[in-house]
Amino acid sequence: MNSLHSCQTAFCDAILTGSGAALQPMLVEPEPVARRRLDAYRNNFIGTLSAALESAFPVVTRIVGPVFFKEAARQFILATPSESGDLNEFGAAFGDFLAGYPHAADLGYLPDVAKLEWLVQRVFYAPDPAPADLGILASMDQERYGDLCFSASPDHARIDSPWPLSDIWRVNQLGFAGDMAVDFAHGARLLVTRRDGLVYVDPLESGEATLLDALAGGETLAGATARCVAADPGIDLSAALAKLIGRGVLLHARLAGHGGG
Repeated sequence: MNSLHSCQTAFCDAILTGSGAALQPMLVEPEPVARRRLDAYRNNFIGTLSAALESAFPVVTRIVGPVFFKEAARQFILATPSESGDLNEFGAAFGDFLAGYPHAADLGYLPDVAKLEWLVQRVFYAPDPAPADLGILASMDQERYGDLCFSASPDHARIDSPWPLSDIWRVNQLGFAGDMAVDFAHGARLLVTRRDGLVYVDPLESGEATLLDALAGGETLAGATARCVAADPGIDLSAALAKLIGRGVLLHARLAGHGGG
């Protein structure tokens, strides 16, 4: 008698590979009937995951077209089986897959577009952060600001790319009616945030990105400021910090060594 595990393994193999050889000895139906049933399961399986990917990657779909996308999605699904029952968690590796997908070789920016879209998906479904607590900024001497550490909101993400992702993202939004020209001579540093239930993709200057990455990584404001000035000597530090706080990225401030935020 076959174990439940062996039956499940054979069934999954039949769905992913299209071959029911391992499952055939376990079936009680005639082979042609079983084949039709397996094909129906397989088509439904691939169709469901493909629809989930298309929903998560609308800009990629718009760039390559639905026919190209469906085939790329099919290949990705077969090469990268889902490890979760939540469809919203499927697609994290799609950008890496596209980087090695031969039919996308002429679209060098496409993997990074997919990675940006996945971050948008991740930020959209991130848990709501606790209310901000920055009261210490008003209650302590400014001379000690350098000893402050900040906790970053879970509903933000960062991505850097040699491609102009901000412009690519902007011109491929539904309803965009402006100039479609994209200057591929520059890259992008982007911040993805969620505010009032909507996800925003905002460009950052090099100093702003360095400041955020350092603070989110646990550095003190003094250490983060030193990195920031090294990356962008002309930056307005007060404006950069205010921008990050205003975007809701930095939620809690505390003195270094005084517990988590």
